[in-house]
Amino acid sequence: MQKLFIAFLVIVSFAFAQNPAEGIKSFFSKEGYVIKVEKNRVFIDLGRSQTREGEVFSVFEEGKQIIHPITGKVLGKEQRKVGEIKVEKAEDNFSQAKVISQEGNIKVGDKVVLLAKDICYEGSEEGFFKVSSLIDGVKKGSGCTYTIKEFKDGYGIEFLGAPVAFYAIPQAVKQQIEKASLQDLKFLARSRLIKALSSIPISADVGDLMGNGKDYLAILYSGRLEVYELLKNDIIKRSTYSLPAGTAVNLIVAKIGKEDKDYIIVNMISGDRASSLILKMVGDSIVPVKTDIPYIMGVLDKNKPRETFVGQSFDFDNKFGKVVKLFLEEDSLKEVGVYPVPRGFRVDSAFYYKNYLVFTDTSGRVRVFDGSNEVFSSDEGFGGSYSYVEVAVGSAGKINYVFNPKGTVGDILGFKVAYVIKNSAGIVQRFLDIVKYSRGDIFLLNEDRKDVINLKQLAGGNLEEAIQAIMFTKDGRLLVLTGRTGTIPIQNKGELYEIDIRVL
Repeated sequence: MQKLFIAFLVIVSFAFAQNPAEGIKSFFSKEGYVIKVEKNRVFIDLGRSQTREGEVFSVFEEGKQIIHPITGKVLGKEQRKVGEIKVEKAEDNFSQAKVISQEGNIKVGDKVVLLAKDICYEGSEEGFFKVSSLIDGVKKGSGCTYTIKEFKDGYGIEFLGAPVAFYAIPQAVKQQIEKASLQDLKFLARSRLIKALSSIPISADVGDLMGNGKDYLAILYSGRLEVYELLKNDIIKRSTYSLPAGTAVNLIVAKIGKEDKDYIIVNMISGDRASSLILKMVGDSIVPVKTDIPYIMGVLDKNKPRETFVGQSFDFDNKFGKVVKLFLEEDSLKEVGVYPVPRGFRVDSAFYYKNYLVFTDTSGRVRVFDGSNEVFSSDEGFGGSYSYVEVAVGSAGKINYVFNPKGTVGDILGFKVAYVIKNSAGIVQRFLDIVKYSRGDIFLLNEDRKDVINLKQLAGGNLEEAIQAIMFTKDGRLLVLTGRTGTIPIQNKGELYEIDIRVL
């Protein structure tokens, strides 16, 4: 196994460094020379195989050679930027460009270098790190002037939405990669703090709340819901909604209605039963769509939100009960029959990974089902969070009934994986029933082959106290929300992290 692991990394490194990576690097560092100047028109020695209409180049006047004083080696030439040009017409062996800015006299013999300021990357975390190490300023997502896309067979480049280059992984290398299993790889997670929160978060999720194709972050607190705009290194609050009386237990964002945007499901307990609500964004305001819903709701597959929108009854006497399929039409919420689930099912942590139903049961086991067939069950306890309700026991006592955070689905090196959460209870929780956690860990769950499921801990994926939510955004970011408690309520805090994953 160790030999296979080492060989795999050598193959992947060779493939990326010697083939696609070199091609991508060459594309964004392409250069040529001015061969003719006619007033505001400039001719360059790059033909249609090397450039496209609309591309912008910087123009440099080259000066004296720069020579190493000891070795005598020529290190380069002095350069002074004299302007920028935009290609208007590409011929077979040359192109015509228009001067769009001028800082000096552009003349024959001046050097032209591609000016690519706006570059996006769509693909795995590993690919993003590789590309970022080669090219400055690359960002995750789409909508840029240039977009680098990762495919199973290689890497492509788009310019203004049109494909312009593709760099394939050699067939022999591709075959070696396809033979590898996720179990052969070791991953390291590194957390980067995005935002510290002033109170403990209960739950969170991301989705297109505005209907503009962008992900927004919704965070649930004990008495309020807040929606944030996601930036690369920060979040900006867009709206706040005060929750009705009750205990908020979790939140889901999904496209459950007919509108082309996501709705917000807030699951709550009021009195001794579920009393949840559905909200949506109207401009920058959060407005209720349906309230006092007698279910803890969930969307099991965000790729099929309307088909997997379900509700599960909950009350203090019976805890989690029957599961029904729900249908939202405008402001009307309907039950459309029983949704078949396995015994022990809990909707609070449930989601689909590929065709498998994954959830954490009341005893803390991660359970995986293929239809009615259970294909995996963990030995140790998972789940747990600072989302809980006080349940009356007998005439005077009470216990804390804890809700489990839901996992999420994402990509690593082209592998489709699920992320599940394990929060370790502190001593005071185990012996005194005070909700307190000592750490939170991220585990990877993946299908090795049909009905063979593996679960492995993500090295470096442990965070202080409890993980309240884990989310995978459209642009490939893995976000984690944590919570921690102090000796007094004002010390309760939360943090939002971005997790970067790389191969060891």
